[in-house]
Amino acid sequence: MKKLYSLFALGALLFAACSDNASPVSGSTSVPNMGNNVMPNTPVLCSVMGVTDSLEAIEKGCIWSPEMWGPTTGYRVRTGYDNGTNTSGIWTVKTYPEDAHIVMKWPGNATTEYDSMALADVIDSCGGSLCGTALFMGTNDIPNSDYYRKNQRRELHFEFYLAGKDASGKFESVDARDMGGICISYSGHFYLLQLIPDDSLAALMDATVYDDYICGMGTVSKTDTSVRELCFSWDNFTFNASHGRVPGKIYPSNYDVVSHLKGFRFVLDGYFYKEGFEKDFKIAGISRYNTPRVPTNNLHPVRTDCEPVSVMSSVCECDYADDRIDVLKGDSVFSSYYYLMQNLGDGVDSLSEPAKACFESTTQELVAFFDKKMSIREKPCDNPIPHEVMCTDGTTSETLEYTEFMAEFNDRLAMSYQDASAIADSLYAHCMSLNN
Repeated sequence: MKKLYSLFALGALLFAACSDNASPVSGSTSVPNMGNNVMPNTPVLCSVMGVTDSLEAIEKGCIWSPEMWGPTTGYRVRTGYDNGTNTSGIWTVKTYPEDAHIVMKWPGNATTEYDSMALADVIDSCGGSLCGTALFMGTNDIPNSDYYRKNQRRELHFEFYLAGKDASGKFESVDARDMGGICISYSGHFYLLQLIPDDSLAALMDATVYDDYICGMGTVSKTDTSVRELCFSWDNFTFNASHGRVPGKIYPSNYDVVSHLKGFRFVLDGYFYKEGFEKDFKIAGISRYNTPRVPTNNLHPVRTDCEPVSVMSSVCECDYADDRIDVLKGDSVFSSYYYLMQNLGDGVDSLSEPAKACFESTTQELVAFFDKKMSIREKPCDNPIPHEVMCTDGTTSETLEYTEFMAEFNDRLAMSYQDASAIADSLYAHCMSLNN
């Protein structure tokens, strides 16, 4: 991003110058998970792009205390749905297919038992997170008899279950609609976040899954260790079947799935290549979705005839910090610049090589703002602002808090947009000046 903002500065300067499956065993009794109280623990400051100072983060209202899984919650996810067997929230690690030739490289001792202490040493070594490295073995290191899927995708699954196991050792499902969704904190190359439905529902669904892309449109580089925080409402999870819809199979709605939900699955994936490759990962925080965190006893609908009964949606202040304004301004500059380039049309072919190179590099750097705008996702926070509320008559209303907050944000955004077109003009003129 530094290079992008340097480009921004150049434009501004020029402008100024121009004017699931495990054996039935119980969870560890030493680390119980049977309580349904999932109140936040000691607040943990969430990371925001451009915000490194804790005081500044507090001033931006960007505090998130992941109550289900975080640095202070222990060795399992505090789901709040344990069925009384103390077997919920225990991390399991699996491969798909079973012989996927993926080797785990843990930073501590790990066992494959279904027990909350199985990964305790790993979690301690990771500072309260679940972290490590997965080695996807190359075909050069796989016996020929095992290598028959050279074009097949393979996956590594990190799963946890909301209720735990029943007396027969099967994972039970719960009605998780009241969660509203899920917020996560992670780093690394995770590809998907999936819902794990009840066995009977999964059988009706064939090979269908309900998931969402964790990385959005962006590609995580091998050296990128930054922690990302994202929220997914139940509506974010979409139907996904590699073979399309099959006649006779049932494809339930998202809310049918989450009302019969066993757990969640984080997915790392990779294909078979000659040379092996590694993927680092870390799961640092998990909480319920933002909206259920909003107090319902002090709501102020815009409509005076609305008597609020529940919160339908919410926003976090840290979602609208200066970094979002920078991205949106950059996208505005890109739009204006792209319009100028379109007007140039085929004339670009007659330009000098330096001018062509200038236009190409400038376009590549500006398009990154468009990519970032498209990949903006909701972040988690402890104090979301109620956006829309449900009224007693079944209608909805925005809240006064939201309209006032967004009016202030839009004023800041409008101020930042004022010179976007002029910056695009300056960058365009600079490249044209190289046409000798």
